[in-house]
Amino acid sequence: MTSSGNSTVKILVAAGGTGGHIFPAIAVLEVLSERHPELEIKWLGSSHRMESKLIPDRGIDFIGLRQTEIRRKLTLGNIFYNVRTLWFLARSIFQSVGIIRKHKPSIVLSTGGFAAGAAGIAAGLTGTPLAIVEPNAYPGLTNRWLGKHASAVFTAYPEASKHFPESVVHATGAPARREVISASRDDARMSLGINDDILMVLAMGGSQGASINNNNLPDAISSLIEKNIDLKIFVVHQCGMGKSGAVKINRNTLPEKMYKVVEFIEDTPTYLAASDLIISRAGASTLSEICCRGLPSILIPLSTSAENHQVVNARAWESKGAAFCIEEKELSPEILAEKIGLLLTDPNLRKKMGTAASESGDPSAAERIADHLEGIIYPNRAP
Repeated sequence: MTSSGNSTVKILVAAGGTGGHIFPAIAVLEVLSERHPELEIKWLGSSHRMESKLIPDRGIDFIGLRQTEIRRKLTLGNIFYNVRTLWFLARSIFQSVGIIRKHKPSIVLSTGGFAAGAAGIAAGLTGTPLAIVEPNAYPGLTNRWLGKHASAVFTAYPEASKHFPESVVHATGAPARREVISASRDDARMSLGINDDILMVLAMGGSQGASINNNNLPDAISSLIEKNIDLKIFVVHQCGMGKSGAVKINRNTLPEKMYKVVEFIEDTPTYLAASDLIISRAGASTLSEICCRGLPSILIPLSTSAENHQVVNARAWESKGAAFCIEEKELSPEILAEKIGLLLTDPNLRKKMGTAASESGDPSAAERIADHLEGIIYPNRAP
């Protein structure tokens, strides 16, 4: 469906906090903006999280609200902190109602994060259609509640669909950015200077890095190299902003040309395209991009993720043969080295796991979500 005429249609996106909430929304907006150049987009997010810089840099009008997370561990300090969080939430709902009334969007698109709850409630209060993208196997509390009042809920896992009214659920898969799907492996490896006979391992910790990789991965790779001296590998270890000093590496065993530490990866699509194995958290956005590249992975789910959703995601992938899952409580350099070794020394296993990963998602998910949204945004237009 393509647009005609010069009428301006508006969409309000509510998402942020982490890349797992931001990038699925960007993927859908890429499709909608291409199909409908007249579409006016505003993005509602947290004023002090990564979206406050990332979204304006993409030329999208950003509205920042002051918001904080709920701390689930019961301590006196957290009780006072959560009281403040609830105050911010109440104020954000009031502000979101005002934003919706002022800009009059045709729909509110929520992909989760701190802004999602306030914007979703405001959509209900103003009678604005709400669409939710739920990329996790187990939906968070906010989405489970908002989904009961949504016009559409787009899910990536069958396990998630059962938590929403059947009439509004669309099993589309999780959307991934176009630059991830279309990146050329040959071009990526050439730009990074990686020879064809080198196996590249990309260790990511999500948008914030992962201390547990920082503490275990160098020793795991050192052990692996000592046992497989002829193994030709190149490891890129994303450790998180300000955390490179905490990564202890024996450069006699792991020289820079074999093991590179970076605090943040700006061009994730290139690094993913060049990789042979991913070591990562199990956030939904990362998983959608791994599956679109058809890559084998070792998933180390964040133990403190809301309602343990990363563990559910990782176990769902492992049950399909699409990844190895190592929970934080089980992780050690020895176990990590064992799993990495199994994959790097067995090309058939890598291929089998990569195929299972590609079958766990749908590269056309963003297009499919856009198709459904068009029916809400443009109800009177012919396809």
